[in-house]
Amino acid sequence: MFLESCAVAITGVLGGGLINMLADDLPSRQPLRMPRYTDGKRRPRLAWLGIGAFMFKLRSLPKPKPSGDELRTGSPSNGPGAALLSWRYPLTEIATALLMLLLYADIRDEAALLSTATLFKFAYAALFVLIAVIDLEHRRIPFVVALPLGALALIDAALIPVSEPGTPSAAIGGLIGFALFYVAYLGGVMFARMLNRNRGKPLEGGALGFGDVVLMAAVGLIVGFPGILLAITLSVFAGAGGAFAVLCARLMKTGGYQPFDKIPFGPFIVGSAIAVLLIGN
Repeated sequence: MFLESCAVAITGVLGGGLINMLADDLPSRQPLRMPRYTDGKRRPRLAWLGIGAFMFKLRSLPKPKPSGDELRTGSPSNGPGAALLSWRYPLTEIATALLMLLLYADIRDEAALLSTATLFKFAYAALFVLIAVIDLEHRRIPFVVALPLGALALIDAALIPVSEPGTPSAAIGGLIGFALFYVAYLGGVMFARMLNRNRGKPLEGGALGFGDVVLMAAVGLIVGFPGILLAITLSVFAGAGGAFAVLCARLMKTGGYQPFDKIPFGPFIVGSAIAVLLIGN
């Protein structure tokens, strides 16, 4: 059991490293590249993982030694050492490992480490973390991640019919998740258009993006029916609580807030999906 847990944790950390690479390149629609610093320079091998970069003090490249002219003039060197890696990198790797450990512990009595069911759960964990990271940083959920998540859930339901949810339950859950969030999405768009008539500054979109709709449909395929109802309920309450917390933080920090600021909803959907997976339908 201990060795299995170590294997899962290592898989999670390595998966988190891949997630960091995808989170850097997918939003800008660039091909996947080797790990880089924020200035575009490649990281040394010991810093390919965020954990390694922090452990070996490689959050940035060492600053080059100043040249003779710089020593004489006293001007600072503009080397690449200023491109520090953020805490997102090690935290993503740790979060992926912990999530994989939680999901594996939940099904360990029923599925072996290399079983199909376990591998699907690990894939869900990785895609969930990737979606949350991108949405937090860029305020959008790429279809190139959300759509494969839904396709993976359909394959899961078809390949493992003895486990929950089965194909009919997954299909119903996906339809309910899409329909309810699509209605909410349209309501947000209509509300934004109505406000635009009375505001000098246009308000783009609504409270939900279409990526949130696709993500909730994928969650419905993963947790099935009636699990999707619990996932929607949890995400709505979690989103409301998160919005209130952000509002309070901004009021305390700046003494005010910017109306109609967008708050990423993807992490709340992801958290609700994980909760439903762990507690069961």
